[in-house]
Amino acid sequence: KNTTYNNLYSSFAPFGKQTHHTRNVRAHINRMYKKVILLIFIAGVVSCNRTYKIDESDLELIPYSGNESLVFKSSKNELDTIFLKGFGQFEVDSDPLEFFPDKLEFYRLTCKHSNPNPKYKGYIENSLMQIHRFSDSQTYIEFELSLKGTMGSCNMSKTDFEKIPITNLNINGKLYNDIKTFTSDIHTKGKLPEKYYWSISEGLIGIDDNDVKWRLIKKYVP
Repeated sequence: KNTTYNNLYSSFAPFGKQTHHTRNVRAHINRMYKKVILLIFIAGVVSCNRTYKIDESDLELIPYSGNESLVFKSSKNELDTIFLKGFGQFEVDSDPLEFFPDKLEFYRLTCKHSNPNPKYKGYIENSLMQIHRFSDSQTYIEFELSLKGTMGSCNMSKTDFEKIPITNLNINGKLYNDIKTFTSDIHTKGKLPEKYYWSISEGLIGIDDNDVKWRLIKKYVP
């Protein structure tokens, strides 16, 4: 009887080994299949993530080399200076809550200017203007323009900026014939929005803040 049992076990043993090997192969295939699916999923998600770069032509909107000193004089005979401090380039997430957010590129011109609050003296650092791309693929320009007693900002698309008509402005006998005029986005109750005069070739040359008018009288280039 024992001999018969051993013979029967021996005859079925190869089938048992083959079944065990098949299970290992199937398990390996399943693991590989899951890895492939995971890689495809990650690749699909990452491919949805985009970096919106600023075009080289967009940088032509900045008419500064980044180290100038801009001297302004007000209609009340006050003087003030904006010191340009160079450029910075960085990326921000379109939505910090997203797992794979889009990357938006910023190009910033920093400056040092007088504290616009008359209660405080000294200078503070800020940006004069910055250019950035949004996920709608448009280029945007943000101006942050401040002098003594006045502070405002304006954000617009490059398309809207280019639509602003060009006019002339005479400052102490110097004629600027490439002026774009626009107002600030910040509106204070009981106060008119600030008006900015921007020369395509020279940059900021004037700010009107109610009854005070500031005009560029000198630009120092090291």
